[in-house]
Amino acid sequence: MGLRWWLLLCNRDGAAEYYIARLLHYGRLFRRSLHLKYVLANTLAGLLPDFFSGSIRTRLYRRAGFAVGHGAFLMGNLDLSSAVPGFYDNLVIGPGVTIADHVRINLDARVTIGRNVAIAPHVLIFTGSHKTGPGSARLGAPIGLPVTIEDGAWVRLGAIILPGVTVGRGSIVAAGAVVMKDVPPNSYVEGNPAEVVHRLPWADR
Repeated sequence: MGLRWWLLLCNRDGAAEYYIARLLHYGRLFRRSLHLKYVLANTLAGLLPDFFSGSIRTRLYRRAGFAVGHGAFLMGNLDLSSAVPGFYDNLVIGPGVTIADHVRINLDARVTIGRNVAIAPHVLIFTGSHKTGPGSARLGAPIGLPVTIEDGAWVRLGAIILPGVTVGRGSIVAAGAVVMKDVPPNSYVEGNPAEVVHRLPWADR
């Protein structure tokens, strides 16, 4: 009875169609956010001890459909999210990468993590954002902007990498830094917003 009266009330001002459209929209988003192979990989990996099971966890993510290079070491389950197509194709982890626990990565666009990159605990990497709308509704249409972390970079504890950013080869992002623009190669950045503090010497091994 309550639902019927609510629909009648909505129909009086033409709002019923709006609410039904919104419900259908969020229903589609919910369906697209269900990634069963990823959930299964995380469930199995969750049974393993952290840190020591990194190589096994790497194999589980590779079996789920993610591109994970040989020699990568995942110390804890990855917190991955997206409701756009291409979820499994949007994460590329290079060989020799080390990713600590409690790392969250949004995959609304591609995230490429290069060879020998190190990512510390509680790092956030986001690719999803929104366009700026008019004054009546500033939150505009959703967009996805890729993130690239180039070979040899080190992203330290709790840093935030925002959509569209490239962290240059051999760079270091300080703990807690908020990276809103590209980081030049072999640079040390810190702060909010992150700025270059000094250049780093280059060496290979």
